[in-house]
Amino acid sequence: MRQCIFCMQWKEEKEFNREHIILEALGGKGDKDICLNVCTTCNSSLGTRVDASLLNQDITKYMRYKFKIKGKNGVPNPFRGVEIKYADTPIIGELKVNKEGKIDGFRAKYQELEYNGKKLIVGPRKGFAQYVNSRLIANGMDSLTEKYILENKFEFGKPKNPHIEYVEFPEEIKEQYLIYAFPAMVKMAYEYCFVMLGEKYLKDCIAVDIRNFLMKYDYKKDAEYYSPTRVSMEWINEENREISLKIQVDNNSIWVRIVLWGMVLADICMSEEAFEYKVTEDNFLCIET
Repeated sequence: MRQCIFCMQWKEEKEFNREHIILEALGGKGDKDICLNVCTTCNSSLGTRVDASLLNQDITKYMRYKFKIKGKNGVPNPFRGVEIKYADTPIIGELKVNKEGKIDGFRAKYQELEYNGKKLIVGPRKGFAQYVNSRLIANGMDSLTEKYILENKFEFGKPKNPHIEYVEFPEEIKEQYLIYAFPAMVKMAYEYCFVMLGEKYLKDCIAVDIRNFLMKYDYKKDAEYYSPTRVSMEWINEENREISLKIQVDNNSIWVRIVLWGMVLADICMSEEAFEYKVTEDNFLCIET
């Protein structure tokens, strides 16, 4: 039997799996990055309600794309829903990214445009001729033969702007990111403290508050929330491939410092009773994504 550190229930060994402290979708790996005391039920629920709060943000998707960090569905496409123009044309659409994280195409919006003095109809590959004729008829024009339409079409293959080195996010997006990133970061800090400080930590007053917060939080519903502990978060703009957690003691408080890709730094207070624990110097968890 084993106790889950979230629901606090004792369960059979088969009801647990290897939980990555640094989320696997962020590149979490290695034996030091494992917490064995999270039951499969809590793991699934926390993934949907808490982890997704961080993973579904545009900045996270962009960093995973940039460093080619694969999840269950491959590398995410951070450009989905972002409209751009195709090269020097007025055609608007979005970039396609394959599971390896490489830009491999351009998906144009279905549209009608005036281009170089001609009407340009952008439509689907399948049934393109029928689509063109439907637009012509809708605009009071005569339909054309399928042969003529197909002879005068061109297809989008690889986009002419396949390399994106840098994306600058507006300040409001950064502020929103800190709000949605915090629950997943405090979850990582909670699991890490349990691994490093032992079972005694589960009874810590702040640990109880954090656990209660995480068991109730749902990022789709809780756009606003009260932090269960003291926290400081900021942008540091020292971009790199690393994600790290480190336990630090300040007076009688235990803090976990988390750094995401050298961009976001969070100091999270995990206990105000440091004298109760033995904090070793070997408490630094770092992975290179």
